[in-house]
Amino acid sequence: MNKKIIAIALAGVFVTPLAMADVTIYGFISAAVQSASATGGTNSTYNVPNRGGVTDQNSRIGFKGTEDLGNGLSSIWQVESSMKSMTEGGTSDNGAGATFGTRNTFVGLQDNTYGAVRLGYYDSAYKRYTNVGANFMQDTVADTEGASQSKTTSYSIQSRGDARLKNSVHYDSPVWAGFQAGASYGFGENNTQSAGATSQWDVAGAYTQGGLKLAAAYNHLDNTAGVANASTASTVPTGNTTFYTTQAAGVNTTFYKLAASYKFDFGTMLASSFEHASYGNTAGSNLTQNDWTVGASQDIGNASVKLSYSKLGNLNNASSNDWGAKQWVLGATYNLSKQTQLLAYATRISNDSNQDVNFGIDPLYQTNSSTIGATGTQVSAGSTLKAIGAGIKFSF
Repeated sequence: MNKKIIAIALAGVFVTPLAMADVTIYGFISAAVQSASATGGTNSTYNVPNRGGVTDQNSRIGFKGTEDLGNGLSSIWQVESSMKSMTEGGTSDNGAGATFGTRNTFVGLQDNTYGAVRLGYYDSAYKRYTNVGANFMQDTVADTEGASQSKTTSYSIQSRGDARLKNSVHYDSPVWAGFQAGASYGFGENNTQSAGATSQWDVAGAYTQGGLKLAAAYNHLDNTAGVANASTASTVPTGNTTFYTTQAAGVNTTFYKLAASYKFDFGTMLASSFEHASYGNTAGSNLTQNDWTVGASQDIGNASVKLSYSKLGNLNNASSNDWGAKQWVLGATYNLSKQTQLLAYATRISNDSNQDVNFGIDPLYQTNSSTIGATGTQVSAGSTLKAIGAGIKFSF
């Protein structure tokens, strides 16, 4: 009897705070049967013949809440975690495992008059504000999981300035007549005595009026050493669309991006984006590179069809050419209910002879190995990547 009383008392200690807090559990779990390949690269060692299987489509779970502090002020918090490769038992092909708080996780204050401040691990203003549909692969296609293979990362074709910042502070203004502004600052973690921290700051703004969305953003990374006029692909690190590997004081990388979309009343959306990157170089002129995306989607009852095309331009001021790539994505979704959705997608990436762009969420590797993650995505420069899949998504 005494043990039962103690157990009930302990349960009450833990249950009572949760019952009083405003906590929302949210997320989705999504998987697809997929066939993918990477062939035709300059180094056949890294060819990936048709690889079939069930893939995780960027599943996640999160907890969030608010507390009303009065006079229009609230505290806000969120803990979000990736169910990384849940179809593989939580460990990806490159040995990465799922841990707690791997996605946007923060605590902050929000005021109806002055805006919101967040502290923690959070998407940069550059990333959040330009995701207006013109970031078509990420917003219109991938976030509906019609083709999550096109999600953006540092080795993607577009939105290469996107980041989720560690040890960061973020501000978002209230919405004034459809306009909102934001800023982010990430304290550098990779410090060296001579070069200092690789800190990052962003400013961004977005305007929404009816079906129209416009956005602009600027991103600056401090002390990021560039590759000095790379003459061969081997002199540039794998995942080379970032073009820096070490720190160098005063050598910086910058991005700016413009994005726009318009959705008509009859369900058609048109979108486009343009991004410019300047990679600070330790010798000679900065390396610069542009990317752009155009896309369209059409809602048809419970279904939606989406198509996008993205192109990464050549690397200017490098001593070799052929650093470009292009990708098209065709996706479709069908809503069985408000929570359950069927999805299908097909995508193709064509890399120039020096480029090694890979899929964003489920990149291909020549072999499953925990050592691959340290050296990049392990797709040979010049590879052509293809993926086709169909699956199901449940949101909660």
